[in-house]
Amino acid sequence: MQQPNVSIIVPVYNAEKGIRRCVDSILGQEYRDVEVLLVDDGSTDSSPAILDAYAAADPRVTVWHRRNSGVSATRNFALGQAHGRWIQFLDADDWITEDATKLLVRAGEENGADMVIADFYRVVGDDVAVKGQMAQRQTLMTREEYADEMMKSPADFYYGVIWNKLYRRDIIESYQVRMDERLDWCEDFIFNLEYVLHARTVFPLHSPIYYYVKTEGSLVSRNDVSDTVRMKRTVLQYYRDFYKDVFDEDEYKRRRADVYRYLVSFATDDAAISVMPGTMKLGDERVLAYVPDGMEANPFLGTYYAVRILERYLDRVAEQTDLPLRQVRILAYLHYGRGSVDMTALSDFIGQPRPATMLDLQRLDMGGWIDVTWISANEPSVEFTEKGRRVAFAIDHARDDFQSLFALDDTAWRHVYDVMADALGRTTKALVRSTKDAERQEEAERKAAKREAKQAAKIAKQEAKAAAKAARLEARQSAGQEEGSAEPMREPTDAVDAVDATDATVRGTGAML
Repeated sequence: MQQPNVSIIVPVYNAEKGIRRCVDSILGQEYRDVEVLLVDDGSTDSSPAILDAYAAADPRVTVWHRRNSGVSATRNFALGQAHGRWIQFLDADDWITEDATKLLVRAGEENGADMVIADFYRVVGDDVAVKGQMAQRQTLMTREEYADEMMKSPADFYYGVIWNKLYRRDIIESYQVRMDERLDWCEDFIFNLEYVLHARTVFPLHSPIYYYVKTEGSLVSRNDVSDTVRMKRTVLQYYRDFYKDVFDEDEYKRRRADVYRYLVSFATDDAAISVMPGTMKLGDERVLAYVPDGMEANPFLGTYYAVRILERYLDRVAEQTDLPLRQVRILAYLHYGRGSVDMTALSDFIGQPRPATMLDLQRLDMGGWIDVTWISANEPSVEFTEKGRRVAFAIDHARDDFQSLFALDDTAWRHVYDVMADALGRTTKALVRSTKDAERQEEAERKAAKREAKQAAKIAKQEAKAAAKAARLEARQSAGQEEGSAEPMREPTDAVDAVDATDATVRGTGAML
């Protein structure tokens, strides 16, 4: 078997509700040179059967079934089975964008990084928000620089978790970096500390590539502050030793107070809250495409997909540079048409009026991305700065990614829209379809509940009617017996007599139902 470039590890325990979404997002990656290691940690639901079905359908998937031993032991076992040059982790409740592995590997290999750390999406119900740190750092960092950044917010999920990072397996194996199986809290944070001690460089990827789903029982949900501090004391020794190794003795003494700030820095992932700035509805965070099922293949649909895919690729460039998408599109136009610029053509390309386009050019000039010289009032000459050339390099990646789609299938036009639809739909269609399915399921449940309520009301009315009849008969019998001289009330001889005898009572009871 040829060595895969990436080993993707997923520990699974009773994850039947989310595991399909997780594995589908892995198998739908644009980056294909992966092995997927799914380790069942003694699940008692349908997770084992689901995993086996994936292994039978895709040769890249390998499944192991083990006795329940905890997530740390499960991850350690998977690390011992991995063959890839790089290691990527996922949790079974979460999922990744279709370009996640590609972006991580590209960042690691092009920058010579020993670890890549990426932004992520924080999902709470239907709300999602982008989370990350080090926005000002856009280049390769030394271990010391990374440690200094981490000290500013040591308990942030961004630094502590393992699922937003890419690791070199040779470092893991050379130094036997593993999860501490004795701990049931913060073991991934300690793994990261141990790993970074042996890493020389770290690259911050400013693209959110991971969907982290809030689950009950996590540390950020706990209200017992004293318990959190107590657990942190058990981890402080690792944290303190890490900085003793990173800094020299004098520097450590000078920064000791900053190191101990870890004790009062409570773990946080800054939950996505609908009323907070930056929070979106799930599905609005990416460039999407909406095409109804059953639409016939046609060149208009192909063009629609092509535009959406290019926008999605360019949107990644916008994320990494903090530029609006329209300005990245301007840079793409300028990159492939250097020299003097026809403002009419550029404005038409961007799809906005000339004054707005000229204003964007001025902003790019002031931001240091390009140098603009105005030959005339309507004809600028543009040169890329060093900062702008880095963006142009990223734009070339977007171009290559788009063109690579056509290598997946026959390049005849009738197949092009299929290829693009597949690439875009790996996340989009699944998201839209799952939303529609959820809506249909919710509507079906509402109807079923309404039917059940109606039936229950009918039965209750029938029981009340019968009870009223019995009470009426009993009252009339008692009244007849007490009068003595009156003739006792006869029992009704059939159903008609019973209804007649209690009709007034039933009407009165029915009015109260």
